[in-house]
Amino acid sequence: MKTHKLLVLLLCLLFAHKTYSQKIGGGELNPGIYTNEKSIEEFQDLKFGLSIHWGPNVIAGQEISWSRGKETPQTEYDNFYKQFNPTKFNADEWVDLMTDFGMKYVIITTKHHDGFSMWHSDYSDYDIAATPFQRDILRELSDACQKKGIIFGTYYSTLDWYHPDYQPYGHGGPGNMFPRYKDTPNQNRYWIYAKNQLRELVTKYNSKIIQFDGDWDSTWTHQIGSDFYLYLRKIKDEVIVNSRTDIGRRPPPPYNENESWRADIFAGDFEERERIVGYKPKVNSRAPYPWQAWVTVDKTQWSWKPDPKLLSASEIITDLIKTVGEGGNYLINIGPKPDGTFEPVIVANMKEVGKWVKGHAESIYGTRAGDFFEEGKFTSTKKGNANYLFVYNTSLKEVSLNGSHKKLISIKDEAGKPVRFKQVADKISFKISYIKVGVPSVYALSF
Repeated sequence: MKTHKLLVLLLCLLFAHKTYSQKIGGGELNPGIYTNEKSIEEFQDLKFGLSIHWGPNVIAGQEISWSRGKETPQTEYDNFYKQFNPTKFNADEWVDLMTDFGMKYVIITTKHHDGFSMWHSDYSDYDIAATPFQRDILRELSDACQKKGIIFGTYYSTLDWYHPDYQPYGHGGPGNMFPRYKDTPNQNRYWIYAKNQLRELVTKYNSKIIQFDGDWDSTWTHQIGSDFYLYLRKIKDEVIVNSRTDIGRRPPPPYNENESWRADIFAGDFEERERIVGYKPKVNSRAPYPWQAWVTVDKTQWSWKPDPKLLSASEIITDLIKTVGEGGNYLINIGPKPDGTFEPVIVANMKEVGKWVKGHAESIYGTRAGDFFEEGKFTSTKKGNANYLFVYNTSLKEVSLNGSHKKLISIKDEAGKPVRFKQVADKISFKISYIKVGVPSVYALSF
């Protein structure tokens, strides 16, 4: 009996240690600061969101920021704000589209690497108030999201090729709408500027998600990223921040950059996994922490262009279910046109996606990674005692599932009709009852 009790105690201690090692939040430099559990659970329930890359650069139809000083001369690029006048922008219509697309949250670029602020910032003259449009896009979008139950989040680049205090200078060098002092560039002064802007996004615009970018720049360090994370959590504990607040994607020695995100070391509430433009079938695999796939509907760039090469509705649906089946959220980017509207072909494709997603809402929203997965064939999500199996390989005639130690009660197809199955020990098999061209077949497994 004593031996049994000792064994139970040791197992409990081991489990407790394992749980603690997987806690996420402030990382090693902010001990005791962990992710707000309620906020991250709610984030994981959302599953499907819209990323928006938009700014004055859209005038040229080239990539945001990266075209500055390359495809577009720096001086010309920096003056696009004088022409930016998206008179057809309507925040309520945007949010209605998000609902049609089946999306639950949005993250919009507030300041990309080119330094332009898409809101009325008290700390920058190079912002939306300086354009012919003048209206506060962020204010209108935040208000529209709040009215209709869409979670509002903001992208913020920590690097800035426009601001004279940020170094290293790049893509044409700094712009002209910030004052210069005897000690310019002053990196510490820039960090104060960035923190002031981030405080505006959280307090004035009710941003619930902060999506950092720029962690790959040499100026950004483990210490600075950890400090920014703590700064935001002190402003509002409920806010969640992506892993790019820190340098976990390019960790210094002795950490191995080929490892998955070391959430016990590097700050962040969820791991950001970006698919660089160009369609690939997989972002990454499941993880013991929350993560988000960040992809773009245009296979060639993030910002609007007049001749996009687009993912089809079928590709997006398959990509989405693979992501949620691995336990991730799926954030797909669309770049609005110069007038503030979206390309009709993109809208049509996304509405087709939304119709499918909303038709399978129970198997997507509020789920976690399922018990069954085989690359190239199927994946699954889980909620309560149910697994939802997505068979995306339409050539399959029969499905074999391994590793289930529970007794399977029933399998039902999308029409709610029972499907005959066989279970022997931990193996389950059944024949495909129907095939839908271009979209996965979905089965509900009750245990």
